[in-house]
Amino acid sequence: MDPLFFTPIPHDTVWGGTAIKDYYGYEWPSDQVGQAWAFADQPDGSTAVSDGPYQGATLGELWKEHPEWFGDTDRPFPLIVSMLCPEQDLSIQVHPTDSVARAKGFPYGKNEAWYFLEAQPGSSIVFGHNAADERDMRHRIESGQWDELLRRLCVRKDDFVYVPAGTLHACGKNVIVYEVQQATNVTYRFYDYDRTDAQGNRRPLQLEEALESVEYGPDLNASRHTDAVEAKDGWERTCYIDCPSFKIEKLVVDEGSFTLCEDAYELVSVVRGSGQVNGRPVKVGDHFLVPKGCAATFTGQLTCMMTTA
Repeated sequence: MDPLFFTPIPHDTVWGGTAIKDYYGYEWPSDQVGQAWAFADQPDGSTAVSDGPYQGATLGELWKEHPEWFGDTDRPFPLIVSMLCPEQDLSIQVHPTDSVARAKGFPYGKNEAWYFLEAQPGSSIVFGHNAADERDMRHRIESGQWDELLRRLCVRKDDFVYVPAGTLHACGKNVIVYEVQQATNVTYRFYDYDRTDAQGNRRPLQLEEALESVEYGPDLNASRHTDAVEAKDGWERTCYIDCPSFKIEKLVVDEGSFTLCEDAYELVSVVRGSGQVNGRPVKVGDHFLVPKGCAATFTGQLTCMMTTA
């Protein structure tokens, strides 16, 4: 069986622009797209197959009707894979851990990860905080000590950052990011720089829920992961993280040939270059599912991000 190609779902945001269209070559009418789902099955949208015999079928439908393509389908589809291109700094937020999420009726929390395809010089993200405990956190908030409270991390092209649940975080502007999240679509906004809209209104915060979700301690406020690289003539495969929430890899093919055939499904996004997959031309902005146990042969000069869970 050949890979199934999916049509991404764009989302207009107040911090969006044309960066996603410009980088990926999409012809969307809106100039305010800040995020686009490459693979998702959420109440407000499920990505669909773009062509072939399954054209129009959503990811959620395939997950239910073809468990042999995925494996463990006794659960909702577990991931949201996105393209993220903010043209303003995002609000600072936190996602709940499993224990907090379950207490609020969600099946699990939300870990996420970012791979920086592009980052202008001086780009940074908010990652973690300097508060010792909740009491210290509340004091710093009430005193407006935001610069002292929040930790910033400089990011460059090809950096990978794992953002575990409970971590205060915010993506900065002028970056192009491949983003993977657990599918629990719950986010608590912690701080929005006191920004206002055209009517002078501030966006609502969920400060109490955020404070309930934030983790403390220096080990919980530091980016950590270990790369594992496998390289052979004409290709290189890097695993950035392999944890219970997801496995994220990068495949670089440079005029060689690589055949992917795993005992798990793979969600593949072409993020640089062009080539062929099983003889079909592919380019930046293509997203396809390689079902469990099926073979996909990559040729050309291209870089792909690959995720499974």
